[in-house]
Amino acid sequence: MPSPPLSVVKAYMPMDWGQLHYRTVPADPALPLLIMLHQSPLSSRNYETVLPLLASHCRPVALDTPGYGGSSAVPEHWTVGDYSLVVWDVADTFGADRVFVFGRATGAVFALEAALIQPQRVQGLVLHGMPVYTDAERTDRMRSFAPPFPAAADGAHLTGIWNRIHNEYPWIGPELATHFAQDFLSAGPDFARSYRAIWRYDLPQRLAGGSDLPTLLLAGSADRIAFMHARAVALLPRAQAVWLEGATDFVAEQEPALFAGHLNDFISAHSTG
Repeated sequence: MPSPPLSVVKAYMPMDWGQLHYRTVPADPALPLLIMLHQSPLSSRNYETVLPLLASHCRPVALDTPGYGGSSAVPEHWTVGDYSLVVWDVADTFGADRVFVFGRATGAVFALEAALIQPQRVQGLVLHGMPVYTDAERTDRMRSFAPPFPAAADGAHLTGIWNRIHNEYPWIGPELATHFAQDFLSAGPDFARSYRAIWRYDLPQRLAGGSDLPTLLLAGSADRIAFMHARAVALLPRAQAVWLEGATDFVAEQEPALFAGHLNDFISAHSTG
């Protein structure tokens, strides 16, 4: 008989800034650790379906970015570097000298910075939907892209969040939209704190020296930031680039087997035991 599917475990990890919430599944401790970072303002819930599909190749640990999901809030002044150091706190807690790091969108920036901070500890880096902004785009988004949703007595903030989700993802169904709304609310009225960190971050300048790390760039043709994929490839010319035709921002939820297959192949190719 086939083995029953692995159950996702939710847990908290104490940090000096508060508590970090994460999701994982049981896996062989001899397998490499994979630390996964989601896009803002969502949560590690994005990877609940795919975590069991990764456990044959790695120990997957999907984090809630500080300030999102079930993780504690952090100060407004946190930088990309501050968010990125959480990766190494988690690696140390799990006793992993070297790890694979995955990031999606906002999380991809944090994953990349974590890898640049401690490249000797990175077995491989997976960046899904890497946001590479021009200076003008960063300035514009800092000014107007993500205003807060303060609570309103008539619940207008709930309608505002719901409308924002549907404006960004017109194809979205009610179940996925409801999950997103829950994540927006968990992040609090000012859901864009981590966004502002990456808009203050000069990614092209940070990568001016290049990177030799084993890197997989994933992008989907129906992703909201698909137009940035060519920019990411130009910044990371040594990376393996995979273009997923028809895939949205949420291929991990919509096509988990496809998503897990690419990660598992990459992990197998770059695992060192």
